Parts: sequence; structure tokens; C-alpha cells
Amino acid sequence: MKITHEFSTPRNIFEKLIRDYEQLDIRVNGDNVFNFVSTAYHLHEWIKSAPIHSSQQGKRLVKRAVGEDCIKLCRDIITAKKTYKIMIDDPRAQNEPDYTKKPRVMDREHYEKGHKHYKFIIGDKEYDPFEFKESIMNIYKPYFQIK
Repeated sequence: MKITHEFSTPRNIFEKLIRDYEQLDIRVNGDNVFNFVSTAYHLHEWIKSAPIHSSQQGKRLVKRAVGEDCIKLCRDIITAKKTYKIMIDDPRAQNEPDYTKKPRVMDREHYEKGHKHYKFIIGDKEYDPFEFKESIMNIYKPYFQIK
């Protein structure tokens, strides 16, 4: 069996963004946040380079994306204009988790039940990482769902 992962269209990059989004549900850590932020920022560049950008809908999406604060923050992280850190408050933890292994319980579940509290700090501002990733998906999702 031959399996190919192709990255040649904006849809391929959007699908990667979905996978990065899902990884953040499993484990909130710096690597997963960076992957998501990087993909989110670069997706509009792929759209700009695609034939679809010549459509009114493609142009509106790119214009909206570059104007959104969350995409601007992604750009600032990717271009090293701003640094970020992830802070996790887990009163039950006795030591730092092994980030190379999949957790028994997804971080999203801990978040929803209030067992752990997550902070995504960019520069001197604090964000909820789950709300941040939702705001980014809400920019791109309508465009790709109708295609």
C-alpha cells in the first residue's frame, strides 16, 4: 500500500490545521501550540497563492484573515516579534507529564471539567488556548465547508 500526504492546495493546509487543532485537544503544550499557530498563519498565504484567490470569496477570506487579531498574533509568534508560553495549573499533578506519550485523559476534558486551567501568554497578554484556537477555526471553517 502506498500512502501519500500531499500539500499542494489550501485545502491540504486546512486539513493540517484541523489535525493541529485536534492535537491541542489531546495535549496543550508549546510544540502543539506552535504547530497550530504556524499552520493558521500560513494558510492565508496558501490561499493567496491559489487560483481560488482570484474569486471574490477568496479575496474576502484573505482580507478578513489578515485583519483578525488572532492571525496577527500568529504572525507575530512565527516571525519572532512576540514570544509565548503555556502555563498549566494542575493542582493534582505531582510532576511534569511526559509529553512524548499520549495522556490517558485528553487535556480538553480536564479543561471542560475544571480540573486543569490553561493560559496561553503572548507577550504580556493572556489568552485561553481553547478559545484562541476556536476563533482561528471560525475564520477558515466557513470557507472550506462550502467547497
